[in-house]
Amino acid sequence: MAAPVISFAGATRTFPARRGPGVTAVDDVDLDIAEGGITGVIGWSGAGKSTLVRMINALELPTAGTVTVRGRVTSELSESGLRALRGEVGMIFQQFALLNSRTVAGNVGYPLKVAGWSREARRARVRELLEFVGLDGLAGRYPARLSGGQKQRVGIARALATSPGILLADEATSALDPETTREVLALLRRVNRELGTTVVVITHEMEVVAAICDRVVVMEAGAVIEHGPVYDVFAAPSHPATARFVHGVLQDVPSTETVGRLRSRFPGRLVTVAIGGQGGGERAQEILARVTAEQGVRSTVVHGGIRELAERPIGSLTLELTGDDSAVQAVVDELSRHTGVTEVTG
Repeated sequence: MAAPVISFAGATRTFPARRGPGVTAVDDVDLDIAEGGITGVIGWSGAGKSTLVRMINALELPTAGTVTVRGRVTSELSESGLRALRGEVGMIFQQFALLNSRTVAGNVGYPLKVAGWSREARRARVRELLEFVGLDGLAGRYPARLSGGQKQRVGIARALATSPGILLADEATSALDPETTREVLALLRRVNRELGTTVVVITHEMEVVAAICDRVVVMEAGAVIEHGPVYDVFAAPSHPATARFVHGVLQDVPSTETVGRLRSRFPGRLVTVAIGGQGGGERAQEILARVTAEQGVRSTVVHGGIRELAERPIGSLTLELTGDDSAVQAVVDELSRHTGVTEVTG
């Protein structure tokens, strides 16, 4: 992994309560985020992901441990140091947070005005940014006359105004329809690739992580329970919470109700074969075709889901295997040597 631009070391954030010990939103997190990548922070509501990301731009300071951003420990910075840090970290929001009284150009140029840029320099930078996000014809329009996708593009342009090295996206696509979500995610990927900006995406949607992220951080109850390259985490989740996210996206494992329906229609032996992941799972279909032919076993796909992630397949197929019992067992044994095979029960 590239050198970290953001480091959490035993970072904890506890909010005081009127009674009792308080609420710990982020709990003893050790985490490095590499420069130049796109990292997704995912978890159910209340997992602590928004607080974790607010600690990056020092809107929240740790109550224990440290957060280091671009070599600076946030809790050691003066007020002027905090302002300087926040100027290097852009942020976009779920509900856009645009100023309704300002035009598109006025919203994008506002951070530059605060930073003391001249009017001429602001106009040039705003034109450049609106062209980059595909809104160059809408500079004079007000937010009330924009679609959700257009509003988020304005938000992205505004966040990029001062050329931050880090961009935080807090549930930036949750309020958008699927097609607009794809467009905004493609724009974030372009920001990362063309501008070299480190992007941190907060989301509860695994689809967002699958679409654009290089690495993923999974949170539960304030703790980081799993992190790593997206493909590795998806293909072989080590924590039940991560597995729930993955199966929710792939919908590849039959539910108990589905198994009941399958058994009424397919009386043969039902097994689920992993596609992708560790141990050669990407060759599972090739191996299946070969060994079933060799053993004279018929294989029928009765359930499953496979998608491409990081240009590699991932998912599973549930199969009905029919034939001589010993031949079917030989097929299962051969598949087990190369990939994950689960007997379907229920």
